[in-house]
Amino acid sequence: IDTETMANTANTLTELQAQYEAVLKQNLKLDMSRGKPCTEQLGLSDELLFALKSKDDCKTEAGFDIRNYGLPDGVPELAKLFAELLGVPADNIILGGNSSLNMMYDTVCRAILFGTYGNCLPWKDQGKVKFICPVPGYDRHFSICQRCGIEMITVGMTGEGPDMDAVEELIKDPSVKGMWCVPKYSNPTGETYSEATVRRIATMKPAAPDFRVFWDMAYAIHDL
Repeated sequence: IDTETMANTANTLTELQAQYEAVLKQNLKLDMSRGKPCTEQLGLSDELLFALKSKDDCKTEAGFDIRNYGLPDGVPELAKLFAELLGVPADNIILGGNSSLNMMYDTVCRAILFGTYGNCLPWKDQGKVKFICPVPGYDRHFSICQRCGIEMITVGMTGEGPDMDAVEELIKDPSVKGMWCVPKYSNPTGETYSEATVRRIATMKPAAPDFRVFWDMAYAIHDL
């Protein structure tokens, strides 16, 4: 690296550090939890919850008592509800807990330990694993990569979603195994992927047969 480049880099780092220190001095107390409802919102469903007065209220149509340990794929009636909201068949829905992050973390861990569907080798046996991380992006996604030792490759956002020219170039590398996406109201800027971007993602031809798009559609129906 030449002297001029080193000097410019040092100046940039100094400016960024100054900006960071200025933010710290504001002593902000911000809750950045995604989609966290206030007390009033939590109370909206109280009457529905308190309406469950008998054991029969806690059974599925097939007679399964949902007060006990749950069904592996979730309550079928709830899957039907989400199928209508999301426009997909109920059989394609798996209902987990109240945290999609837990499901994504578990999915990454299973791929690391056991591989993905299709008999691919576990990621731990394939050497370096990399993920495409659109930025600005969701810090919790990046924390999963950090926790699991996955190298993060940043790709800029364009106003219509990730820079797909850069993405399509990166997936030529078979060590690139995944890509994080918050396609609607993306954290933290609220950017929504355009139809053209979504189609390009859906038709990608990655070199890795076990490449996965982690489509975190957390805000699918928030506009309602």
